[in-house]
Amino acid sequence: MSGLRPILFYALLLLGITDQAVGQSRSLWQGEVEIGSILSSESATPFWLRTNQYGIIPKQAPAGLLQASIGKSYQRPDSARSRKIDWGFKLNPVVTYTQTDQAKVLLPEAHLKIRFRSIELYIGRRREVTGLGDTTLSSGFYAVSGNALPVPKLQLGTIGYAPLHFTKDFVAINAAFSHGWFNVPYIQGVRLHQKHVYLRLGKPASTWKAYAGVNHNVQWAGHADYLKQQPDVADVNGYLPSDWSFYKYVVLSYTPKDWDKLAGYTSFDSYRVGNSAGSIDFGVELNNATGRWLAYYQHAYEDVSGIVFKNLPDGLWGLSYVPKSEKTASFRFNRLTLEYLTTKDQSGSTFYIPGSTYQGGDNYYNHSQYVQGWSYFGRTIGTPFIAPGQDFDDKSILKGGQFFPNNRIDMWYVGLQASYRNALFQLRTSYSENYGTYRDPPPGSATQFSGLLSAQMPISRWTNTYLLARIAVDDGGLFTNTTGGYIGLKKRW
Repeated sequence: MSGLRPILFYALLLLGITDQAVGQSRSLWQGEVEIGSILSSESATPFWLRTNQYGIIPKQAPAGLLQASIGKSYQRPDSARSRKIDWGFKLNPVVTYTQTDQAKVLLPEAHLKIRFRSIELYIGRRREVTGLGDTTLSSGFYAVSGNALPVPKLQLGTIGYAPLHFTKDFVAINAAFSHGWFNVPYIQGVRLHQKHVYLRLGKPASTWKAYAGVNHNVQWAGHADYLKQQPDVADVNGYLPSDWSFYKYVVLSYTPKDWDKLAGYTSFDSYRVGNSAGSIDFGVELNNATGRWLAYYQHAYEDVSGIVFKNLPDGLWGLSYVPKSEKTASFRFNRLTLEYLTTKDQSGSTFYIPGSTYQGGDNYYNHSQYVQGWSYFGRTIGTPFIAPGQDFDDKSILKGGQFFPNNRIDMWYVGLQASYRNALFQLRTSYSENYGTYRDPPPGSATQFSGLLSAQMPISRWTNTYLLARIAVDDGGLFTNTTGGYIGLKKRW
């Protein structure tokens, strides 16, 4: 029972903070407290209970969870009180408890933001995804999915799509540029560079809209003891190129011809500085009498071969449908999302292709310098279906080798959301075929089915209080076969 005391202490503390803060203005200030527990037939938490939850759900079960949030939002642009300059913030502490880690405190959100018209500057951690698609019900975007804790960063960008008035709002732009601090324990001093730019063609009320854009994410700099044993990828002291004079090569993703004369460079860096991951996205939206349709494709890339589409059809393909339904109906079908993810091509099986301008063997998310690749505190930053080997069952034939021992997959996903009266229901199902990696091919392949059914139901006696219930199952050759559930209470102000 002593392990529960920290959770009860934080519950009382956060309830008190939230009550005081939100009393100032119900229109701008929001508060929330949630407490719950996870149970499972095995010691592992099922995939869909912990996936795309910003790294806060423990991988071990049973577990307890307490989280709270307090924040101030911007005034609505169409509000009579709307100003050119506004500010906001969000604080979201989380306490988890497992028998392995005991009480653990996380902070998935802690940021301060300020805006001028449609331009925003923020610093800290913020829950967000990067890419073009269905942000509500997606299986997880390719580049940044919301599966890991957010990386703390400083970002300047637009607030959503900002229309260009000289085009009579026919063209809108969504762009951002950021610098982050990749403070992971296995390597020190790593930085994160991120940028994205997306265009929307079509006025906000148009029947048809077209989208296109690209995001670019780079881990760079840093030093670690293990790098001292790898002189081909770092200098003799275990340092990667970290001087700010290299920053332009990171941002523009190129290497100068005289790279061998630059202090800190190795032959490994002569191709590109740092570990890049991103997607080139396309989408078409239709709004008609039946509802809103969005078809999208997130094309995966890690180097030039991906940028010139040598790895087609790799990436996330999706179709989202939001119907127009009667608001007075007791039962409403709210959203359907279908997705297909494939990452098997990778521009071929070998990195060096004689006579070719481009390299193959893209080996998604893995990297020779950053041995935990495109992950943050042990969680995949991008699509959760390229998972760390530590998440796999000990008996899986795909466990072992690189940090991401399985990045050649085909995955099919169905997501469904509906409501009955004031209760909200959600179904997520995924089926994947998994083929390991080109570099460390397994003796065979493995299939995996994972599913989730969740409900959020209001408690009539308590205003803005909800009962949360979720049940999930894993069955296949990748994760531990298990059935588990989550039960909790949520209070909003």
